[in-house]
Amino acid sequence: MIHINKIIGNINSDSDLHEKYQDMMKKDKVEKIQVSRLEADRIRIRKVSDKGTDLALTLNPGSHIYDGDVVLLAEERMVVAKRESENVAIISLNNDISAEQIMDTAIKLGHIIGNMHRPIRVINNKVYFPIQSDSEIELFKKLFHNLSQDIDIKTENIIFEPDTGYDIHGH
Repeated sequence: MIHINKIIGNINSDSDLHEKYQDMMKKDKVEKIQVSRLEADRIRIRKVSDKGTDLALTLNPGSHIYDGDVVLLAEERMVVAKRESENVAIISLNNDISAEQIMDTAIKLGHIIGNMHRPIRVINNKVYFPIQSDSEIELFKKLFHNLSQDIDIKTENIIFEPDTGYDIHGH
């Protein structure tokens, strides 16, 4: 077992690591570990890479594993974290919603989603939050029934990363 105590960097944001990743991919020296959103915030994780390397990650409190994080870099291998995609609901306001209705609708959406204790991400005026099954969409359609003329709800399977500060629930 290899012990890891820090994340080296990310191939998606560090051009030098990205170049090294590309080079090691050509030589078949890249290994991947799958990490769920819930595991991404844990400071102790044990994982086995897709090529059988046994890893024990013990990270600093507050650490978070992102898609593309390099957890091991050596001459013989690079181990990269791949975040698992998950089903999310995506809610957007209809284009024809009146200016008077925007705040009312947004507050009611926030209230309902907040009561469900879901982490959220807001991108381009759309709210994303994880769901466990497609049947939950029917539940949200019922909960949002009074807003149905002002919103659109759809689902997608993506790597979900909550907005900072909107991923933890506490009373």
